Order: sequence, then structure tokens, then C-alpha cells
Amino acid sequence: SLLCVKMGWFSAPPPPPPTPEAPPPFMEGFVAFMLAVWAFELWLDVRQRKKLLDKDMPDALKKVMSGDEFEQARLYSLDKNSYKMLEDAAITFKSALFYVMGGLPWMWGISSLLLSLIGRDPKEKDNEIVLSMVFCTVYYTKETLESLPWEMYREFVLEERHGFNKQSLSLFLMDQIKTYLLMVILGMPALGGVIMVIQMGGPYFYLYAWGLCMGLIMFFLTAYPNFIAPLFNKFTPLHDSPLKTAIEDLAKLNKFPLTRLYVVDGSTRSSHSNAYFYGFGANKRIVLYDTLNTKLLVPEGKDRAAEGKE
Repeated sequence: SLLCVKMGWFSAPPPPPPTPEAPPPFMEGFVAFMLAVWAFELWLDVRQRKKLLDKDMPDALKKVMSGDEFEQARLYSLDKNSYKMLEDAAITFKSALFYVMGGLPWMWGISSLLLSLIGRDPKEKDNEIVLSMVFCTVYYTKETLESLPWEMYREFVLEERHGFNKQSLSLFLMDQIKTYLLMVILGMPALGGVIMVIQMGGPYFYLYAWGLCMGLIMFFLTAYPNFIAPLFNKFTPLHDSPLKTAIEDLAKLNKFPLTRLYVVDGSTRSSHSNAYFYGFGANKRIVLYDTLNTKLLVPEGKDRAAEGKE
């Protein structure tokens, strides 16, 4: 938004109510590129769909899964493919219309109006950072509300149809609220810092901005698994067991600096199985979803529900 102001893409905030202005001159090219990317991805999705419509099970899979398992996986992938093509088309053309019809300048005017309501002049340079933060908050709010129906359909219709969804509507909405608040609370100050660097960086502002962005990326990569992810899921250390010993031995064999092993309560939202590792340098951690194998992840004499209450 700061660059938009410096290059004159947005005029002074119009009097209320804001009215759409002409889009920047390069916007048509940007929209054309966006449509070209969508068309290429659609071509890939169509190619994939042709393969998914083939009901013949490959010989390589006959050794690892049954015919029923293959058919269930094929139908699930086919549903996801249909959903993706529809969602991509709707979002792409919605965004194209928004940009071409001057949605960004209009939203900048909305942000200026909101800033003026709290007694701050959006025309003053001292308010440039705050105005940019308000603009990004308004834009993020719009994107969040527009994507919400798609996410709800994916979780409560598509995933539910195939028996994967385990979360309630209240848990889903709570996750959305947490995500939104975290983005506003953490993302907007980070944006303000980048804009301040651009203002004060002189001719080499891009180098300083790049350095700040890299620092922010490293900070959030470290903060997410330690402070943000626990706001959504419960992480429990993996109990002493043959599985833990086998993983630690494998890590030593491959010189993987494993420091901790966790089990996450992924079953509260989905029955999909997953595992991942994270960390920097000599501090690596592995996380296993509790949907992988309850007998291996939960100590003997305890069930998953009892484990989750501890």
C-alpha cells in the first residue's frame, strides 16, 4: 500500500461514501497474468482428473492396498479435484473483477474513512503506516469472509462425506477466530515495521526491507511450533516405547539431531494421518499425529480419550 501511494496509484481519499476509482494502468496486465496462471493450473487439474476417472488399479498398488481401498482413495481424490477446479475458478474470476473494477482504490478510500473516524487525518504522512495497516486489515477481513463458505463446504461436506472430518462447527469457528486475531495482532505490526524501513531506508531501502523480512520469517518459523501451534492443538511427549526407541535409533543412524518427539491431537479435527519435523540446526523435533496408530502412540491401559484429558 505504501508503494501504491508513492507511485500515485491511489488519489486522496474521497469523501464518504467512497466510490470506485480507475485501477492502476498495469492492472490489466496483472489480471491477464493471473488468468493465465489459473488456465495453466486448470489444464493440470483436467489431466489429473482424466487419470482419476480410470478405475483400473495400477499393478504397483496391488501389493500395498486392496481394491476397495483404492476405489475409496480414487473417489476421494476425484471429489477434491472437482472442488479445487470450482473453487479456483470462482476465486480467480472474483478477484479479477475486483481488481479491474477498481476494488483496491475503493478499499483504500474505505480505510481512509475508517481512519478519519478515529480523529486521524489520512492525508498526513505521519499516518501513512497506520493507514496501510488499516487497509491490509480491511482487505484481509474481506478475503477471510469470502473464503469461509468454501472452507466450511470442504470440511463439513467433502471431508464429512468420506469420513475424515471430526471437528465440530464450534471448533471450526474458534480456529477461524484465532487465526484472524493472530494475523491482525502479529501481522499488522510486522507490516508496519516493513513500511517504516521503506520510509527511512533511503536509496537502499529494499536491502533493509529484505533483511527485516528475512528476520521476521525466521522469527515466525521459530514462534509458530512453540507458541502458535499449541493454541490450536495439544502436543504431548511420546511415551517410552519400542516406537520411540526405533525412531531415535533411526535418527542417530542418519545423524538427524532429534531432540524431542511429540504426539499431536490431530484426531480432534480429522482422521487423516500425518507426521512432520521442524527446527533449526541441532534442534530438530518430530511430531506424530495420534491418528497414525493408537496402540503405538498411547501407553497400554489408556485409550485416546483418556490420553487427551491428561
